[in-house]
Amino acid sequence: MELDESAYRLFRGDVYRLAYRKLGDHSASEDIVQDSFLRFAQYRKEAVGNVGGMLHRIANNLIIDRARGNRRRGEDALPEDCAEIAGEEPSQEQALIDRERMEQASRILEEMPPMRRQVFIMRRLHGMSSKEVGAAMSISPAAVDAHVARAVLALHRGFAAVEEQSISQ
Repeated sequence: MELDESAYRLFRGDVYRLAYRKLGDHSASEDIVQDSFLRFAQYRKEAVGNVGGMLHRIANNLIIDRARGNRRRGEDALPEDCAEIAGEEPSQEQALIDRERMEQASRILEEMPPMRRQVFIMRRLHGMSSKEVGAAMSISPAAVDAHVARAVLALHRGFAAVEEQSISQ
């Protein structure tokens, strides 16, 4: 899988939430996101079966490294749940299904009107509040919520259509 903007948009929020949950620091979490994607970009793409799992693992390792470095400098200790590492690796079949769903989501997002797509990405993938998105896009928070609802509906319908098509084949 090629690391492009759509992949970044799909996985950025998950990586950020993982980092923020464990570090509790916005700036440090943003650093973890950037470093995770930089490290991921260094892997041979064909060697990575599960992009989300790989990014999660990279981020978790970076969080542990950061906490160890802080501990050496006498700063905050390693949070208790940092040692938690993803358990069982997903099967190749599950990795393929995940990759296909990500590609489907990217196609559905690309078909949306530009404003709806941007609002959805800012709200759902970047984790911004409706008020923050509204201020950035010069629309009301209610309009943000309406765009997000329509985007989610389009995603559900798009996935349902693909599933229906695969069942009929």
